[in-house]
Amino acid sequence: MNRIFYNLARVWRTLRFGVLAGLAAGFFGAGCHLPLMPNEVRDLGPRYHPSNFYRRADVLPPQIRRVAVLPLSTKTPTAFLVSGVETLEPVLYAELEKSKRFEVIQVTPDDMRQLTGKKEWCADDVLPQDFFKRIAIATGADAVLFSQLTRCYPYQPLAVGWKFCLISNPAPTTGPVAVPDTKDQILWAADEVIDAGEPGVANAARDYYGEHLLNEAPSAEATTILTSPARFGQYTLAALLTTMPERFGTINKR
Repeated sequence: MNRIFYNLARVWRTLRFGVLAGLAAGFFGAGCHLPLMPNEVRDLGPRYHPSNFYRRADVLPPQIRRVAVLPLSTKTPTAFLVSGVETLEPVLYAELEKSKRFEVIQVTPDDMRQLTGKKEWCADDVLPQDFFKRIAIATGADAVLFSQLTRCYPYQPLAVGWKFCLISNPAPTTGPVAVPDTKDQILWAADEVIDAGEPGVANAARDYYGEHLLNEAPSAEATTILTSPARFGQYTLAALLTTMPERFGTINKR
């Protein structure tokens, strides 16, 4: 009797192994790859949209045609932030030009030092009393854009923080001009940290790559935007600049 049970157990082990091996062969036989999910399934998920911004109106005042873009600044010159400024400042100017909101007047750090005694300023700094008048006279600009890099983490998951403030210049006068009241002069402001570790951000960044960057690197995967600080930074800028008021006389078609 024991011999019979022993033989039955051995037969069962053999059959079980054969069944499992057959299932595995059928599942992995075609190239030993799991079937890919359809694009419709992979594309499901949240999408990031900026939320921490102020916009005085949907359209810029008609007199805002030229804007002095001040040098990209940081509050704390850490190695990551300094490197981020070097990488992302040219991208900032390019994205502002693409937005076609106004004529971009680039103010260099040397220009700022000559005009104000400092090479860079943040919007919440204590500004000289005639700060805006000096900028307006030197550039002929109708408004000033402060740009600040608040975070720049260049390793996965990437993260970039921006702080913007667009302030209209006071009307020209012959005397000194005080620092404008922010409630009256701020046209647009945004303050966001965009982290690729958040699923909504990662999804939106991949969408941006497919719509705007695919032609630049057609052989690359969309996920490369999540490993390149410059490309991810470009996406973050494009996302935030959509919250800026439109140019007078145009309609936002995006």
